[in-house]
Amino acid sequence: MSNRKINLLIELNSFDKGGLEKVVLDSALRFNKEEFNVVIVAIKKIGLLSEIARKNGIRVYTLERFESSILKYLYFIYIILKNKIDISCSHFSHAGYLFYWILRIPNITFIHNVYAFLSDDMMGKLRTYDKFITTYVSVSKKATEYAVNKIGLSKNKIITVPNGLIIEEHEERLNKINKINRSDFGLSENDYVFLNVASYNLHKGHYLMADAMMKILKERSDIKILCIGNVIVEDHINKFKNYLKENGLEKNILMPGHYTNIESFYDISDAFLLPSFIEGWSIAMNEAMFYEKPMILSNTGGASEVIENSDIGILIESEYGDISNLDCKILDYNAYEKRTFETSQLLADAMINFANKKEYWKEAGKNGREKIVNLYNFDKVVLKYEDIIIDILKKK
Repeated sequence: MSNRKINLLIELNSFDKGGLEKVVLDSALRFNKEEFNVVIVAIKKIGLLSEIARKNGIRVYTLERFESSILKYLYFIYIILKNKIDISCSHFSHAGYLFYWILRIPNITFIHNVYAFLSDDMMGKLRTYDKFITTYVSVSKKATEYAVNKIGLSKNKIITVPNGLIIEEHEERLNKINKINRSDFGLSENDYVFLNVASYNLHKGHYLMADAMMKILKERSDIKILCIGNVIVEDHINKFKNYLKENGLEKNILMPGHYTNIESFYDISDAFLLPSFIEGWSIAMNEAMFYEKPMILSNTGGASEVIENSDIGILIESEYGDISNLDCKILDYNAYEKRTFETSQLLADAMINFANKKEYWKEAGKNGREKIVNLYNFDKVVLKYEDIIIDILKKK
């Protein structure tokens, strides 16, 4: 081993355009090429991101072309043996666990979220898989806590490594920013604009934002929420848009859809808002810190790790209290059925506070960039991954 590179296999479900898939590509491209050969195996679809990986010299395989499970498994074993794999990383995919275990190949499994959205049956499967896994890398303390206390994974196997941000990518975006106007989205220069960057997934707290806005409108009408994101379930979001219209909120909660030039929207916004019921470690949160926006976040995922003593924002307690109270039924009830929330007044008060103390929070937000650069630079995150891999192989 010491005389050659480490052959690392990264397994994931698909490798096309998704956010998790982009994180896999970014990390694969940043592994030290003098020490690592990276091979990526997608169980299903490959596409845009796989082509980028291949152009950068990374071998990418897919099992999608095989209809037979036996052929899929045989091909998987062939990939492992052909590439002399030393260690594997799994990203929300478990197809290779048994093969790694039989072939005595260590496995690192990433915990990307607070997995409260999983059914009891799926959580049971994760407990069963636990014996196949050498080490877990969890993206936040909350995700770790949930994995141990609710799912029952081995605490001594888990290492917490927060998600990072590719600083140079956003520096380049900032230097080449495409200016947009508030008026293009029905906003005035006098409005206080909160930017919500999240998929149109109701787990992100859309009805909570609506309930808070109803309380805000009793005092003032110049506070707006600009929601930028892609549709997950069209029926869900259509019902939400109808709800906004029925309650006269459509001019204060704006939902123009998905845009890739997110830096342009930070440019026209005053603050960042993410009152999600569930997160792992939000990349959008990291981006907001880089773009120097003060933040209002719900206490889930990595929020409490980046907002410290209200230094760069305000932390709102979750509707369900402690993370240990959360399960898929409570999550879905809060996201899809509930319309009035105990925490909506706290959220409304925080948003009004931001608007009333605009200059104070603008200055506070500027400290976010220093924090993201010093503590959550993605290059440093990948170095931690490398150290974990090397340490595992030394103990093998």
